[in-house]
Amino acid sequence: MTAARGPSWKWWVCAALLLATMLNYMDRQTLSLTATQLKTEIHLDDGRYGHLERWFSYAFATGGIFFGFIADRVGPRRLYPFVLVGWSIAGLASPLAINPQVLEMFATPGDPGSGEFRWLFLCRTVLGFFEAGHWPCALLTARNVLSAEQRPLGNSILQSGASLGALLTPLVIQAIRATGAPWQAPFLIIGLVGLLWVPMWFALVRRNDLHYVRVEKAKDAPPIHVGRVLFQLVVLVTIVVTISLAWQFQRAWLPKYLKEVHLKEVYREELIEHPEETKDKIESTANYFTSGYYIVADLGCLFFGGIVSVLTWRNLHVRWARLVSFALCTALIALSAVVPNMGRGPGVMVCLLAVGAGALGAHPQYYALVQELPARHMGFLSGLLAATSWFAVGYMQGSMGDYIKNTGSYDLPMVVTGLAPIAGLVAMAAWAAFGSKTQAPASRAA
Repeated sequence: MTAARGPSWKWWVCAALLLATMLNYMDRQTLSLTATQLKTEIHLDDGRYGHLERWFSYAFATGGIFFGFIADRVGPRRLYPFVLVGWSIAGLASPLAINPQVLEMFATPGDPGSGEFRWLFLCRTVLGFFEAGHWPCALLTARNVLSAEQRPLGNSILQSGASLGALLTPLVIQAIRATGAPWQAPFLIIGLVGLLWVPMWFALVRRNDLHYVRVEKAKDAPPIHVGRVLFQLVVLVTIVVTISLAWQFQRAWLPKYLKEVHLKEVYREELIEHPEETKDKIESTANYFTSGYYIVADLGCLFFGGIVSVLTWRNLHVRWARLVSFALCTALIALSAVVPNMGRGPGVMVCLLAVGAGALGAHPQYYALVQELPARHMGFLSGLLAATSWFAVGYMQGSMGDYIKNTGSYDLPMVVTGLAPIAGLVAMAAWAAFGSKTQAPASRAA
């Protein structure tokens, strides 16, 4: 029984959720950090890379609905390890892209890189499908072990794993690169580490620790107010789509933007005089900055989650406290729109750091709203919301890949994804103003 556990146990569970989120991001981030190298080694151009990100997103969307539906019925204890093993195996399989048998099966004669691309396409699709299962499992777990007042901080801890994973990945890749290991090594190492999470989960969470409301056993649950839920879903769709466009664009394209555009301009003269040395300098600078970007994003996530706790402690209603936090995040994300006009000075890097803090910091407020959905259908509804956002992200990634390939410019994507969360802010303000009139009180966890 959860009630028999010590008071610190729930926070150890949150730490396990953080680690799962970290592994989730490390597996998906590995490709974006090796994409520039793969551009020459296996002909992975911007168009192909954009299509890999598009179909990763579509698979993630499909997996969100599927695993959300399953999570409502079996609970997260058994499902969580299953999805984590699934995405770890997909990461481990990615290096087989250069295997002769794979190339014989997938390559088109006369089309360089076609076999490698199709194998990576398959692996990224499987990766996206299984990674989607992380979120309904994590949100259901957090809802079960935390009270309504504890969830903003718990969600911040959960979400901070994203930036932790994303900041560690460049460092891991940089360290592996320094040894002279090939591009396949990070995929193998990160995939193997992911498998170690499973025994830790079963040691921490026992059979009767998580209490969830099964769909088929929910006859005595409170009635669902359909109008309120539909209003809430519209608000949540608007929020998650807009903040996902901002965060996922930066996640997928920031390393390439730094290596292929911004830092090339910064070190333009050095590239002419010492091309090989400067290329290595650009690669390492971009990797280290990417890690710094995610450190700041992690701090932003915890900071903006903490703001809600401080404001509610000062007797501001939790819904308005979330709105204040989200508004500050939206303002920081909007700085992305000014990056294209800032030239090559240090201000660009500062703005990108601020964008990262705001983009990740907005997510805990969204998760807190998701956790107010009807308990017996939260897994499915959260998966449906994730699917909507990932279909939008998938379309954006493919379109942006084609746009960047054809124009060589990141300006329009920076502006569009930077301003998109303003619509999410308007939606959250509408929920704060009108949703509270019909919202039932949030129940505490056991």
